[in-house]
Amino acid sequence: MIQRATNLYGLVVCFVVPFLQSGPLDAQAPDAVVLAEHIYTADSARPTVDAIAIRGGRIVFTGSRQAALPTKGPGTHVLDFSGRTIVPGIADAHAHLLSLGRSLQNVDLAGATSYQEVIRRVVARAHRTPPGAWILGRGWDQNRWPRAEFPIHTALSRAVPDHPVVLGRVDGHALLANARAMTLAGLSAATPDPAGGRIVRDSTSKAPTGVFIDNAMGLITRAEPPLSDEDQREALLAAIAEANRWGLVSVHDAGESERTLGILTDLAKRGRLTLRVYAMVSDDSAALALPAGRKARLPMAASGSGPSSCTPTARWARAARRYSPPTATIRGTPAWS
Repeated sequence: MIQRATNLYGLVVCFVVPFLQSGPLDAQAPDAVVLAEHIYTADSARPTVDAIAIRGGRIVFTGSRQAALPTKGPGTHVLDFSGRTIVPGIADAHAHLLSLGRSLQNVDLAGATSYQEVIRRVVARAHRTPPGAWILGRGWDQNRWPRAEFPIHTALSRAVPDHPVVLGRVDGHALLANARAMTLAGLSAATPDPAGGRIVRDSTSKAPTGVFIDNAMGLITRAEPPLSDEDQREALLAAIAEANRWGLVSVHDAGESERTLGILTDLAKRGRLTLRVYAMVSDDSAALALPAGRKARLPMAASGSGPSSCTPTARWARAARRYSPPTATIRGTPAWS
């Protein structure tokens, strides 16, 4: 049983089977020798070892510590993780870095077992937030509550009257807004449902109950203060740190704007992007608003020479994501776009 895993920056990024060897090293000393209780190699011929040696950003030896230690030279770093386990770095096949960063900064509503608990968490944030500032959160799921029904804003609006509040559902396909947020967004019973979205309404007055589904969410979010470049940068750095903390060294980002991709490029140039990022350009990005017949000029690698590069800061954007109307209901199973 693996009780504790260790992720080595600059090591697991390049943990690729074709570069492993189990024989003796040549005369040149390695840059580093790494020791651990168990090191998983992803090599079926030798799935676990207790030592690896690294030179020039490549793992050049896997085997025993008895064989690895005599190869070290005066400049070799020895990293001893006795009692711990090292695994190859993990690649996340579907993530949204900016959304992750923002969620780390906002109210976490995951696991709330009642609407009252959601409100308590928001009230706690309101106590340390200046009046009038927006409070954002995400993670509520009415299916976890005693009554599996969409909430109505009234209780939330009474508890937090002085802050606009916007709370995203766990799957990102609905949000709950309080009265202050709906007022600032200029919404009323006369507001029509947008194409591809729905405003949940009171059955009698037809006024919004506070829940907005899919494209209707934009009626609220358009009123939120726009994120500055610095806001995005801080959110992305928080997401990168969180990804690294869990052993992620590569992420497929399933949709970011051209502006966000530019900030990721800047972070890479400054040596602060400690992830490989394969990003899709969102279909609302200006990068896709191209005249007919012209090829999209998408941002490419910020550093490194391409997919074979062994740098933790490589970033590519060679795909675009297009959203189509959802077909599943968010009242039960998640709805996918």
